[in-house]
Amino acid sequence: MLLQQYLPSQIAGLSGAQSLSYASPEYQIEEHDALTEIPKQPLNYEASFPFDLVRPQDVWSSFSDSLTADTPPPEAYFHSPPSTSSTPVSDDEPARVAVIGVGYVGIQLVTAFAEHYSVIAYDTSEKRINTVAQTLKECPSVTYTTNPAQLAGATHFLIAVPTILHPDKRIDTSHLRTAVYTVGLYARPKATIVIESSVAVGMTRRLLTDLMVTRGLRGGMSPERVDPGRAIPRFTDIPKVLSGLDDISYGSLDSIVRLYSKVFASVVSVSSPEVAEMTKLYENCQRMVCIAYANEMADACSAHGIDPYEVCNAAATKPFGYLPYTPGLGVGGHCIPVNPYYLLSNSTFPVLQLATDRMWSRPSRLCDELMETFLKSKTEGEFSKVAPRVLVVGVGFKRGQSGISHSPAVSLIQRLLDQWEAHVTFVDPLVKEQDLPYVPRLDENTEWNKEVLEQFDMIVVALKQLSLDFGVLEDLEGGVKVVNYCP
Repeated sequence: MLLQQYLPSQIAGLSGAQSLSYASPEYQIEEHDALTEIPKQPLNYEASFPFDLVRPQDVWSSFSDSLTADTPPPEAYFHSPPSTSSTPVSDDEPARVAVIGVGYVGIQLVTAFAEHYSVIAYDTSEKRINTVAQTLKECPSVTYTTNPAQLAGATHFLIAVPTILHPDKRIDTSHLRTAVYTVGLYARPKATIVIESSVAVGMTRRLLTDLMVTRGLRGGMSPERVDPGRAIPRFTDIPKVLSGLDDISYGSLDSIVRLYSKVFASVVSVSSPEVAEMTKLYENCQRMVCIAYANEMADACSAHGIDPYEVCNAAATKPFGYLPYTPGLGVGGHCIPVNPYYLLSNSTFPVLQLATDRMWSRPSRLCDELMETFLKSKTEGEFSKVAPRVLVVGVGFKRGQSGISHSPAVSLIQRLLDQWEAHVTFVDPLVKEQDLPYVPRLDENTEWNKEVLEQFDMIVVALKQLSLDFGVLEDLEGGVKVVNYCP
């Protein structure tokens, strides 16, 4: 067999790549002072929120039957005065926390806050709510609902909905805007709203200012620091960055600190939501740049005939001035591939822009180099017209995870299918067949053996899931090419 620790030749610039500019004037955030009075006219949607591709009629009508295309965005809607029938939240009222969105971040918040407070877990997806209710059935202090009217009893609202990317890399904030709108409909005066979702710098202030002024709310931002699959440190042991819009509604930060201090072992108060927003983006974008650099190093090692993982291990022995990063197929997950575009939406970061572009294109680039080399070797310089049989091993976005959000392995598979018309199969003990319905799935229990694996022309190890025995790959015969993109 041919066993190779494969990494491509040294990176050579951005030839052919289209570099998107996210710092153009149309994406810039306007500086503005804190509002001292309610504006006489609603804020202009186009001028106030340059981050989003979708328009109001696309955002609000897609949320539920009760919201129509005529429903205005929150900054316009909340120009109206607060309802006189709402009973304000009193300072001595027991806190009741509503978590808006119970995805991978929201479920962590529900679990943590339920140990100290009464919690309302709210989501628009009935399927998701039922799943979470079953998962957390041992938490009696949690109410699960898809009915927004039940939010009226909450004193604090933690918004943890996804902020994702459109195909053209523009930020889709429709979930976040809809969540803010919903909270505004039911929040009582003096309630507190906290955005946990990742946002561009300045977006918390723009989303919450009019709502806070017209509804008499408190508000702020606390960036989530959830790392899927990580058990140590515990979620509540990770220091929690907190901020409040005290210049809009005095007492916001104090309300947020008092709430979170009972849940987290350490809280870090910062001076403004803008500092909190930038903190989150700085953390994750640093990882993007470092991973990109580690992959460039690996490409250079390949050109010199050096094992990049040996270099990484040797460098990691330095006790100062070095951060260990392991090269691989690319960058995946909910945060690292996406967060740079929040930062680039209103700031200029040439190094980050280049690193992000390179990491998004890396799986396709490696696929092309791999297939060209492989097919030429099969036909002594001529491309074979027979589609190769390729097994991709490990398609989760990282080890130990079943999610495939921005998975480099999925990008590789799509390139193999679209560009090379390969016959692709995948194997991953944690990823179900319905998650990749257009690719056959190899059963790890009955088919992960020498006899079956030798039927493939190439096996690409994108990720080593812990439950697979990779020793079998060392015994393959018949010219099967094994390509490792992970140590």
